Amino acid sequence: MIQMIQSEFYRIRKSRLFFGCLVLAVFFVFALALTFRYNMVTVPLKNGEQPTISLVAFTEFLFSDYSLIIPLTLFLCLYFTEDFHKGTYTLLLSKGNTRNNIFWGKLFAAWLGTCVYLLVCFGLSYIFILMMCAGLPNITYSVSTMGLFLILQCLCFGGYVTVLNLLSCLLRHRIVVTVVAFFLLGALYLYLTKISTALDLDDSLYSYWIVGLSHSMQINDYTENFVPIIATITAYLLCPTGFAFYLFQKIDLRRLERR
Repeated sequence: MIQMIQSEFYRIRKSRLFFGCLVLAVFFVFALALTFRYNMVTVPLKNGEQPTISLVAFTEFLFSDYSLIIPLTLFLCLYFTEDFHKGTYTLLLSKGNTRNNIFWGKLFAAWLGTCVYLLVCFGLSYIFILMMCAGLPNITYSVSTMGLFLILQCLCFGGYVTVLNLLSCLLRHRIVVTVVAFFLLGALYLYLTKISTALDLDDSLYSYWIVGLSHSMQINDYTENFVPIIATITAYLLCPTGFAFYLFQKIDLRRLERR
């Protein structure tokens, strides 16, 4: 399995699509940093005071929309369905790989690729905001608060990867999977922002939905709901993974490749 993970992760690192999506995400985090600085600096202050830039607030602002998850969704949908599309599962099985190794190899490689993607985006986002605010004397931060919030967001993204993996095992056609994934993402965004507000669902479980954590959970308040957040993320990691693994074991890969 280790060799399978290494092989799949190598494919991700050498993928032009992954690099292109990462560049797009970096552009988005640059735009977010620019927007955050503009919002902070242009706020009128009394007595000529200098504006205070909070990196804690910026950390929360990074997840104010779906800028980071949209490029990742595009890549993962095409990555998980690539072997279905190209019909390479027979070749992988003929080399002695088991379905167990193939499934977990792709999933762990996707998690590693997502970690690399997020680390690059997080690192550059703070570089951007610090460069833009270099001339401002008041910059506040809390490493522990920011770090734990980013870890939770990484876990949310990891759970989101498992949901896309399940979707790929269910539908298996790359165009269909991609369209459905973006449709569900749009529906989730509307639910978390517009519909939930209209229905006054402030206390419902939607507060802990994957990629919805940032829409409803303030960075200074997440510690009060830490247990339900972790429980929900764990469910998103385990349930879709288990169901997808069951489906992958039952799929007639050779019949699919004869189409």
